Amino acid sequence: KGLYFAGEILDVDAFTGGYNLQIAFSTGYSAGYHC
Repeated sequence: KGLYFAGEILDVDAFTGGYNLQIAFSTGYSAGYHC
């Protein structure tokens, strides 16, 4: 409880060749919102 992983630590592989800004912003927002 209280430990969240967000952004580049998730190592998501996308069609854009590694530019995962949407994943970074979305997971960061979600982790901050549920904290």
